Amino acid sequence: MYRTAYDALYGRKEKVSAVGVLINIVLCLLALILAAEIIFSANYTGIYVINRSMTPTFIGAESKDEPGGDYIYIKTGAKPDYGDVVVVYWEEQHENIIKRAIAFEGDTVKIERGQLMIKYYGAEDFEIIEESYAVYNDPNKMVNNFAEHVVKEGGVFLLGDNRNESNDSRQNGDFLLKNVLGVVPQWSIKYKSFTTSWHKFFKFTLNGVT
Repeated sequence: MYRTAYDALYGRKEKVSAVGVLINIVLCLLALILAAEIIFSANYTGIYVINRSMTPTFIGAESKDEPGGDYIYIKTGAKPDYGDVVVVYWEEQHENIIKRAIAFEGDTVKIERGQLMIKYYGAEDFEIIEESYAVYNDPNKMVNNFAEHVVKEGGVFLLGDNRNESNDSRQNGDFLLKNVLGVVPQWSIKYKSFTTSWHKFFKFTLNGVT
C-alpha cells in the first residue's frame, strides 16, 4: 500500500536483478579482455621455434609441422640491443630466423676457442663477453674460432646460442638491421613454459622461425 499518490507514481524503485548485475559484470570483463588482446596483438607476435640453433635458451621442433618446440613472443618493431634475442627476415633464404644480436655497425668481432670478444666501435681494445647462454661441444676445436670481422654499415652480427648447430653470421656474414622484425622480451623467455602450454592447449597457428 503506497503512502501517497506521488510515491505510487514516482517513488517506487524496482529491485535490481542479481542476474542482471552478473551479466553486466561478465560483459565488462569480456570487453576488457578483448581490449587487452587487441592492444597486445598490436605490439606482440607469437612465433614457434624450429631447429636447435637456440638451445638451451629455446627448444626447437624438428619442423614447423612437428610438436616439441617452444612458443614465444616478439615485440614487433623493437630496436635490438647487445645480447637481445631477435627475429630477422633473411632475404637470401626468404625465411625468418631467431638468433642473438651480438654486434652492430662498426664493431669488430672475433671468437677464440669458444670465447667471444668484441671491440666496440671507437674502442681500442677487445672486451671478453661472458655468455652463460652459449653452448660449445668443445671450445678448443678450430670450428669454434672466428677471425676478426668488422660489422658492415647497417648490419647486425647474429649468433645462435647453440654454436655447434647454428647457421648464423659466422657462415653468412652480417644481416641487415632493417630486417629485424622484433625482439624477444625477457618475460617471454622467462615464462616460455607457460606460453608454450597455453598455445599447445588452444592449438594456435604461429609463424615458424629457425
